[in-house]
Amino acid sequence: MTACSPHVLYVDPDAGCRDRIADELRRELPDVTVTTVRSADEAVDAVADAREIDCVASAFDLPDGDALDLLAQVRDGNGGLPFVLFADGGDERVASDAITAGVSEYVRSDRRDPYRTLARRVREVVEGRTPDDSAGTRSSDGRHRLLVEGTDQPMAVLEDGRYRLVNDACVDLVGVPRERILGSSDDDLFPAETARTLREHSDDALAAGERREHRIDAEVNGEATVLDIVHFPDPDADGRRVVGRVARDVTDRVDRERLLRTERDRLEALSSAVAHDARNAIQVIRGRALLAEESLPDDAEESREHLSALDVGVDRLGDLVDSLESLRGLNDPVTDPMPVSIAEAARDAWATVAAPDATLRVRADPLMLGDPARVRTMLENLFRNSVEHGSSATRAPAEPAAERVDGGDPCGGGADSTPTPRDDRDGSSVTVTVDALDDARGFAVSDDGSGIPEDERDRVLEFGYSPTGGTGLGLGIVSGIADAHGWQIDVADSDSGGARFELRQETLDSFVS
Repeated sequence: MTACSPHVLYVDPDAGCRDRIADELRRELPDVTVTTVRSADEAVDAVADAREIDCVASAFDLPDGDALDLLAQVRDGNGGLPFVLFADGGDERVASDAITAGVSEYVRSDRRDPYRTLARRVREVVEGRTPDDSAGTRSSDGRHRLLVEGTDQPMAVLEDGRYRLVNDACVDLVGVPRERILGSSDDDLFPAETARTLREHSDDALAAGERREHRIDAEVNGEATVLDIVHFPDPDADGRRVVGRVARDVTDRVDRERLLRTERDRLEALSSAVAHDARNAIQVIRGRALLAEESLPDDAEESREHLSALDVGVDRLGDLVDSLESLRGLNDPVTDPMPVSIAEAARDAWATVAAPDATLRVRADPLMLGDPARVRTMLENLFRNSVEHGSSATRAPAEPAAERVDGGDPCGGGADSTPTPRDDRDGSSVTVTVDALDDARGFAVSDDGSGIPEDERDRVLEFGYSPTGGTGLGLGIVSGIADAHGWQIDVADSDSGGARFELRQETLDSFVS
């Protein structure tokens, strides 16, 4: 703290907040000089004009930028100037950026009594500042507080095995007052087995010097709980054993997963039994129908028409059984993914589609981490959907017929990249295109058929829904496989007005190149 009275600059576009903060600062620091301004430019000028500013505090959103931009400007030439961020709550991106930028302290505006808390943190920063240590332990404490209070997940910072900082969510999870948690160890707060497990995982992260993630069965506040725990050591702890801990209570989710697995196993056993019995019945019907047709006299045309209609119904029943069997294991999470060439999988899938008048065009070859067999099944169902719903039944015939083209190489060499208008295509054909997404990691399957009405796009991926009287399973299978991979699927219009299915993975974990 300087020899004269401290001087604090507060920046906020809201005049009411400026006045409220100034009042709280004067209560916390009776001799303080408070200067308030509304913008980053005014703050930079104030820092330049004042003989000395002991601390800058700022709201995050400013008329001419944000608080992190202001931080960079006021520390240019004054790298030790304490800076307290007053930010909206729950934005972990802001918290992360603020840590990187090196703010001294962090206060969330959605916390209880935020104005008084901000004034108290400013006082702590001002009183803790010395000429030789503007970024030492106080700075470390500020970063830790920023981490803890910047997330809505239960989080704590432990030093030498004792709790030094906790947020409100951690207090709620543990179920005891903050004052009892601070200074305590895991042995003081949890049963022996839970404490031992937490301590071992914390020591593991400290020994490795890197982040560690675990799922543990714990007893918390007298209840059996499943927790996802993340430990990460502080690389700037200067020999101190400082580790951050984030906990997520996943008990309800684990219970639901267990219930779903039980139900899934029961349904798979049932579907297997039903499919087996149905195939036997289909074989009996086919055999009897064939014998009946062979025994008919030559002039029994009406009876033959009835048997022909029966044959169509039996084929339909066979398709339903095939779809039923393909549902087994559909939603199981992909636990051992491998790189899958979407172009190669598309060509393999196309070979199974009965579409002699249809065209496959492959324009790109993105690599996705996934289950090759299920990716191929997904593509098969997307292709069949395009062929069945985008051909002559839904489009008026015209000439000439489409040329069957496959782009071949990943860049689409040899393929015409310009979609052919539907009105210029033969009504008995459809062109299906596989390409990469421009704005995300993933791929798209589109066709030049009649498309999917906008009011049906949310429903076409549901099991059993079919506006045309089909089984309603094909696109449901596509959706299930996408979920198993953690991929997002969106339905849109293709460039030619047909259907377009976009599959994307937002993290690098499931995307290669």
